[in-house]
Amino acid sequence: MKKNIILLLTLLAPLFMRAQIGTASSAPDIPLDDKGKIRYVEVAKQEGAQKDLFKRCVKWINSEYKNPSSVTPTRDMVNGKIVIRHTFRIYNAAENGVKTKGGEVLYDFIIRFKDNRYRMEMTNFIVKKTSRTPAEKWLDKSSKDYNPAYAKQLDEFAHMKMESLKQGMKPEKEYKEEEW
Repeated sequence: MKKNIILLLTLLAPLFMRAQIGTASSAPDIPLDDKGKIRYVEVAKQEGAQKDLFKRCVKWINSEYKNPSSVTPTRDMVNGKIVIRHTFRIYNAAENGVKTKGGEVLYDFIIRFKDNRYRMEMTNFIVKKTSRTPAEKWLDKSSKDYNPAYAKQLDEFAHMKMESLKQGMKPEKEYKEEEW
């Protein structure tokens, strides 16, 4: 009986080792601030007055989020600032391609407006677990929470969301009415 168990474990060991090798890939180059917190910041130039850019952003928020009023605790047109607080899901990917839920990440997306430009900042990435955990632990190789796959998903999400905002901030094409 013992021989059968040992033989079975010997045959299954490469499968366990292979799964660990798959998660040991390196984490993406995620920007950190001087305190070691994940922080994406970009200033984008876009023609338009501060109020026009603010209105375009509100339009983008209304199309991007299911419940836009609940994700924007701050909409300050006078000072040109919008704060978005939202979550996104991360997934575990098995070798057979099946994805399972890995958890949720809370984040803040702060957008500030000035004439002909706006500033995007994504920060405060917190993993929603039993207790809230900073997502920076995914980057720390000495942490038990080190997970480059999750870090990659966070990086892709941040870049995708910021690029989506850039597209949403472009002015609409003006169509001239045809004279007849």
